[in-house]
Amino acid sequence: MAELLRSRGRGLAPGVLSSLALTTVLTLLMLPLRAHLGAATSGLVLVIPVVCAVSLGGWVAGLAAVAIGFLAYDFFFIRPYMTLAVSSGRDWITLGVYLAVMLVVARVVFDLQQTRLQARRQTEDTRQLLEVSDLLIGDKPLDQLLASIVDTLQRQFRLTSAAVLLPSGDRLAVAALAGQPLPAEAASDDQTVVAPASRMALAGRSGLRTLPLTTAERSIGVLLLSGPALLPSEQRLLTTYANHAALAVERAQLREEALRSKVLAEVDSWRRALLGSVAHDLRTPLASIKVALSDLGDSSITLSSCDRQELLATAEEETDRLTRLVKNLLDMYRIEAGTKRLVLETVPVTELVDEAVGAMQGRLDDLPLTVEVESSLRVLVDRALIVRVLVNLLENAVRHTPKGTPVTIRGRRADAWAQLQVLDQGPGLAPGRLASLFGGTPEARRLGGTAEQGGVGLAICQAFVSANGGRISAHSGPHGGLQLDLLLRPA
Repeated sequence: MAELLRSRGRGLAPGVLSSLALTTVLTLLMLPLRAHLGAATSGLVLVIPVVCAVSLGGWVAGLAAVAIGFLAYDFFFIRPYMTLAVSSGRDWITLGVYLAVMLVVARVVFDLQQTRLQARRQTEDTRQLLEVSDLLIGDKPLDQLLASIVDTLQRQFRLTSAAVLLPSGDRLAVAALAGQPLPAEAASDDQTVVAPASRMALAGRSGLRTLPLTTAERSIGVLLLSGPALLPSEQRLLTTYANHAALAVERAQLREEALRSKVLAEVDSWRRALLGSVAHDLRTPLASIKVALSDLGDSSITLSSCDRQELLATAEEETDRLTRLVKNLLDMYRIEAGTKRLVLETVPVTELVDEAVGAMQGRLDDLPLTVEVESSLRVLVDRALIVRVLVNLLENAVRHTPKGTPVTIRGRRADAWAQLQVLDQGPGLAPGRLASLFGGTPEARRLGGTAEQGGVGLAICQAFVSANGGRISAHSGPHGGLQLDLLLRPA
């Protein structure tokens, strides 16, 4: 509110002068017709100066316009004319109504102006944050990223100078600078560069401002800023910018380190494509949960105990599905970051299949299931991850296969691999789209092709199977539908 009042205060004089001029002009125009217009019509016409004053000068200018209009209305249009005296109680009521209406009009117009200004400011903030988002989704080298950060900071917030300081040994060193050189004390006084804190702070004697670059895991560095004071809204936007910049810098640093790792390089190739599928797969169970709970909470709907139990079961089932998805996503990102250790063990494939089928808890009842697995087939894998892969593949078949259509699980030895297949007879995919199901080719990965039929679940399967040293691929089934092949290391 204070910011809006200050921004409107700059137009106070134009607002008051415009209301005075408009009131004068309108009064001169109405005077010859005063006998025909009536007091009510004259009062309505005098709304115009109030609206203009508020639009130009804000609330204070609007109050001034109301006062000017009130005096003009009383002096020229309330008997006895050409005097501020009021001759009757009826005229007092007329003046009171005029004053109340004008104040309400001024307030409504002022509130609309506030809303418009806030919307304009939010639009500008969004535009600035979109520039920051480009930093997050881009693949710039670290030095170019840092240069973009300080250049955007200096330009968007009208700073004299902006610098990023990153750890160098036991000190912070300037990694990128935009604008004028930093004050001398920033380069020579160790006390100027303070340790990363939780908020913006002043540092040194030059009025420099420091803003930490931190993520949830660690401190990345510090922004060192010099320039005019910022409004509270600008400080909030700057803090958001710093958070995005910290994520961008951390991402760039991790990417440079991960270039030496083949597994992390493969994960990075489809990471951004995965994000497009996450929203859909999260939205589906959330929508089902919301519908079920809304029906349960709607007192206007009469539900039988059977219907109520069915709605509760739906909500519970979709909650479990959402929990599994989030857990899988977290594990996938831990694998990508190299922080999740696999527990490899020799497991019979029949046990993996039985555990996955059991986890479906009757969801396969409408799809006749056939299991054809060699009893002697064993694999060396992380048991929990591969079971979740099989559950995801079966869920994909449930979602995309009509009721009554068979689903088959096969397991056999194929050359140097243990091969697991999940086949359905659903609609399948055109041959040209199979390669993009897991982002199977470099071109498909660059275009963001990830799990276009199965959503994020199949992308998670790709990550889990790759982490176990295996492969996963999609083909057209022999009887139509989709065939998903897993190649795992045999024990």
